[in-house]
Amino acid sequence: MPRTRPLKAYRHFRELLKDKENTEEVFYIFEALPWKGSRAAAERFLTTPEGQAIRASEPFLPDLLDDHASLRKLPAGSVAHAYCDFMEREGLSAAGLVAESMKFRTGRYEFKDQFTWYLDRQRDTHDLQHVLTGYGR
Repeated sequence: MPRTRPLKAYRHFRELLKDKENTEEVFYIFEALPWKGSRAAAERFLTTPEGQAIRASEPFLPDLLDDHASLRKLPAGSVAHAYCDFMEREGLSAAGLVAESMKFRTGRYEFKDQFTWYLDRQRDTHDLQHVLTGYGR
């Protein structure tokens, strides 16, 4: 397990505050403050029949989340509309977060396993969580 490095996280957080568009800083912060329970959470989810069914059947979330035309067909006032409003207002895309993630990941680790799928799923729902919690950028 990588060690926690709060000073490194703080440095990158300060850089992020200077430029909120510099998404790369977020990945450095997460790297410096590793979620020690991530493997256990992934195992709890992926060892259930429901977890395996979701992993096997669910589409690639960024494609769904970036299809604002389809999301906007859902009722006004829905989470889908709030998500589209947030992403459009902030000039963000799910594909953009994936691209930043892949840039950061290059040369670090390249696993194609269920744990990576789980972490990618966490990444893919990140901006959706901003909407659900009311936490802006």
